[in-house]
Amino acid sequence: MLRQIPNSLKTVPEDFARLHLYLHKKCVHYLTRQYSRLPHTHIKNEKFSRRPSNTSTQGTVLYVLIAVLVVLITRLVIRRIVFERKLRWVKAVPAVPFIGNAWEFADSTKSLSAMQKYALKYNGLYFVELLFRPIIIITDYKLVEWLLLGNTILNKSSDYQFLYNWLQGGLLISDGDDKWKMARKIITPAFHFKILEKFVDQFEESSAVFIDILGREVGKDSVDVHDLVSNLALDVICQTAMGIQLNIQSGSHDEYRKAVSGMCKIVVERAFNPLKTENWSYYFSKDYQNEKQYVKILHEVSDGVIEKRRREIENEANNDIRKGKMAFLDLLLRYRDANGEPLSHDFIRHEVDTFMFAGHDTTAAAISFALYSLANNPEIQEKALNEIREVVDDGTQITYRDLQELKYLELVIKETLRLYPSVPMYSRRTTQDVVYEDGKIIPKGITLLILAYAINRNPEVYENPDQFIPTRFLDGHIKPFAYLPFSAGPRNCIGQKFAMLEMKSILAKVLLNFELLPAIPNVDLILAAETVLISKNGVNIRLKKRLETDL
Repeated sequence: MLRQIPNSLKTVPEDFARLHLYLHKKCVHYLTRQYSRLPHTHIKNEKFSRRPSNTSTQGTVLYVLIAVLVVLITRLVIRRIVFERKLRWVKAVPAVPFIGNAWEFADSTKSLSAMQKYALKYNGLYFVELLFRPIIIITDYKLVEWLLLGNTILNKSSDYQFLYNWLQGGLLISDGDDKWKMARKIITPAFHFKILEKFVDQFEESSAVFIDILGREVGKDSVDVHDLVSNLALDVICQTAMGIQLNIQSGSHDEYRKAVSGMCKIVVERAFNPLKTENWSYYFSKDYQNEKQYVKILHEVSDGVIEKRRREIENEANNDIRKGKMAFLDLLLRYRDANGEPLSHDFIRHEVDTFMFAGHDTTAAAISFALYSLANNPEIQEKALNEIREVVDDGTQITYRDLQELKYLELVIKETLRLYPSVPMYSRRTTQDVVYEDGKIIPKGITLLILAYAINRNPEVYENPDQFIPTRFLDGHIKPFAYLPFSAGPRNCIGQKFAMLEMKSILAKVLLNFELLPAIPNVDLILAAETVLISKNGVNIRLKKRLETDL
């Protein structure tokens, strides 16, 4: 072996340093050429020993690493050039070399306002880069309509894969393939209106516990309602869709909610922090160790839910329940394919994990922001209360028919979801070059981020877009795809009717029992884009018990 690396390889000549960065073939050629000269110029003069030279080994490793690094960087640069050529029709936000725009979007409390700012500046369509990851951000509702209604781009972006260890093959993160289509087909009957109708009594039952809990907060200057509502929503989804009682509001399984919150923070951190985006670097972080603990808790709870309901079904005297009448988990457990085979436990758990997460976290966010909005808009609160009193006969028991007649309360919920969409952004990934109108190309491998938060606040569509005005939905002038509370198209929210009924039921119950007031002090929300929209400083209000004479 060689005792030393020749000087000719230790120093890169000046003419090579001036070569264009993108000419990777010359980079590799130079290294190859210099190595090819090595035997003729040096080996014949060297003495070989049976013992390997550490210097030689280290030098070889160094040059291999340099060659690999050159190739990787060159590939990334060429990829960027290809994207830029195909995306000449999209404005690019000025970026820092190599880092891109990551520095501006790393903070979840600032990313929404930054993205909204650029949406206004670039007319709803622009291009950013997080390290070497290109993203097109879209608020142009015409492009959004083309994107969401089509069947060309159904695959979720790589961001959703940060949820994989938890949700795995569930409906939320799976690609728009045959498995996704099969799962959607199996699950859709669980949200038939006949199923939803029987859930209203269960909404009432969980809401009664919630009202008692809120009663303990009366008289306080400030009450953060988000966690309380989150526990309520989790109780509701378990009691209705899963058919079991977990009693989350009573303090049981509080670790589940905390694990969900922890996972959501990790997912957003990975999406916007280039140091944690790649698995090889993420595996060395503390977040990865935390994720393993969170996933263990989440899977233990969902496995427990499945097994508990499975045993209850086996113990039922009459299992002859028509398919169209079954709730979510019952439907999965009783399903048989054409060969009489049941769904696998993994398939069922993936969907249970998905619906326990999506079915409570998004609804909790919406209800919390609705309570905040009503507390800060007393005239709107009074109008909603008057409608509830007129519709609900005895002022206490709310029926399915009552919920259908609460039209103004529905406007309140719609306006809440406009200003505070539970899912502030959706993303897709192209698996091939896609041609938009007039020959405009969206290249393969790019992420398309639909910024619902900015779409819902577009000043060209909404007059006074930052004000809470429920009646804006009465005139019917809202353009299609200019309002995205539940996404749209083939991958829209499968449980949106369930969610609307649940929100109506809970808000009506709260308004009948409490007057909602601004917190003291009343501070602005610090909104943050995590897997759902949250407020970093809480969702704080005051509660005043309504007297019997007020009802």
